[in-house]
Amino acid sequence: MLNFREYNKNLDMDLEEWSKENYSKYYSDIKKYALFDESIFQLYKWYKANPDQMESIYDKFIVIEENNLKIGIIVINYFISEKDNQKVFGINPIIVNPKYINKGFGRKILKHIISHKGEICGMTPDRIYAGIDYSNLRCKHLFESLGFIVVGKTDDNKFMYYELELY
Repeated sequence: MLNFREYNKNLDMDLEEWSKENYSKYYSDIKKYALFDESIFQLYKWYKANPDQMESIYDKFIVIEENNLKIGIIVINYFISEKDNQKVFGINPIIVNPKYINKGFGRKILKHIISHKGEICGMTPDRIYAGIDYSNLRCKHLFESLGFIVVGKTDDNKFMYYELELY
């Protein structure tokens, strides 16, 4: 069973290892696609320093565990869509422990979020939304295989936006 909890800088400094070169052959993917060449703690500090950046109902930096093993991190935000006034559960980024990439954990995390209708933080959204780097083929395939559809992209074609309606 997956456990979602808020990041705690005192308990989670070991996650810094995920972005180090000798940790896994996938460290560069984590740095490029999820951390944008920062550390996990730097990403966390940015979200703490910019709580209203996304004009969200709220933002959370979440650690995902299974059997006390840290398998992932997601930054989530709930917001109200300007186009249709619906509640949206945003994911940006999703980080799987690099030692467990290609072992089904990304799929397991997303399936859990979908099956629980995004109720991770006590609010039921109308849809799930994610921004994905255009060149991150592994992540794009994962989202598409779970029924997410492309709903937009940035003007510079660096990011694609995916949504999944929750009924």
